[in-house]
This record gives sequence, C-alpha cells and structure tokens, in this order.
Amino acid sequence: MKLWAPKKPNEAGISTRSPNQQAGKPATLSRGHLNDLTAALGQQMFFWGRDVLAREGNLLVKYGFARTESPGLKGTSCYRKAWRSGYIELHGACAGWYPTDPESTPGFLFIRTDRRCYAHHETEAVIPGRYDYEKLSSGDLSMLSQAGSIFAGWLANYERWIERHIGPEHRSECYSMFSKLPAGKPWLRPDLALRWLQRCAAGDASLPRARLWRTKADDGPDETNPRLRLIKDRKRSQLAVI
Repeated sequence: MKLWAPKKPNEAGISTRSPNQQAGKPATLSRGHLNDLTAALGQQMFFWGRDVLAREGNLLVKYGFARTESPGLKGTSCYRKAWRSGYIELHGACAGWYPTDPESTPGFLFIRTDRRCYAHHETEAVIPGRYDYEKLSSGDLSMLSQAGSIFAGWLANYERWIERHIGPEHRSECYSMFSKLPAGKPWLRPDLALRWLQRCAAGDASLPRARLWRTKADDGPDETNPRLRLIKDRKRSQLAVI
C-alpha cells in the first residue's frame, strides 16, 4: 500500500515554507523511511492506549504529560508535554510536535485515519478531527525529514523511559496484543523499533528500511539479507537510493 500518494495540493509537493526556509537542510531521510515512521506510529497509537490503562496507572501522566479534555472529540483526552523548544501533543486521532518558532523548525503531525505524516508551521495544536490541510504538507521531503526526526527523537526517549521504569515486559505484552488484533498491522518488535527510532532521530541516511531488519535476532538490520546487500551495492555505484 502506498501511504504517500498525493491527495491535497500541498501533498503534491507545493512548499509551504517561508522564504528563509527554502534553502534549508537537505533531506536525510528517504520517503521510504517516512513510510516506515508512519507504520511505526500506527502501532504506537495502540501502545499509548494501553499505557493509559496500565496496571501501574496512566503512564503518560507518570511520564509528565498534562491531561486535558479534547476540544474536538467529546469524551476523549489530549496529552501535552514540553519537548525541544515546543511541545508534544497526543490524542487517539493524531499526534504532533508544535515548535515555538516554526519559521526556523517545522512542526510534525501524524493523523491516524490518513495513515500519513505531515509537516507544518503551527504553534497551536490542531483540534483532533478537524484538520486544515492547506496548512499541512507531506510533499516537502526536507521539512518532513527534519520534523520527523524530532518526533522520532521524543518517541525513542519515551520508549526508553517505559523500558527503564516499567520494564520491557509491558511493551512486549502490548505488541503481542496488537499482533493478535484482526485489523492490527504489527511493525517492528519493541526492542528493534527502539533502535530504529534512535537512528531515525539521528537522521541516519544509511538507516535500512524496516522490512530489512531481522525478525528474530536483536542486532538490528540483517546484514546477510540479499536485498540489503543489493541495495548497498547499488548505493556504492550510485545507481539507486532506498
């Protein structure tokens, strides 16, 4: 399934950056990496729901999120926490990062029903279920690469906190439950997912696609995978990019 097929004008590649951002940093992540991040967040949405219902109490609140009633979807909650000169806001319908200065650093938004990530220049969080797509862009790879790396960095930080303070068994149980759902689309196993997110957050252009990571070993990408060897050979000859 192609997660990035353009639907809106901005998603087709029309830049929403201000003039001083047009000459920004080149993209370090590929479109494929961003598709992987999208799949990771689809799985993570289920994990956050289980964290709220954890035996130890609401883990989002324990981590430091402030809980408020959602202004858009009645009976639901939003969770907000400061991060990197801005703040993270989570909801069952969407998750995003909103920078204090969006003119220098783009924000990030994942919309669950769209199964898509966007970059934006907003300082105020979107209202869940009400999205102004004229202010969102999924066509600018440089913006998405920068914004996606920042959000991946926060997510890796949160998952490390879960592992240290709650224990790896909690996330393994969440993954097992998600894998058994009829509509579940399990991504990487939690320990591999954390390592993938850490490299994504670092803007590692050599990061292999998630499908090339091992399913049984715990050392990350399978260097013996013939597809990975082929990709590396093509990279060396500058004939292909992941």
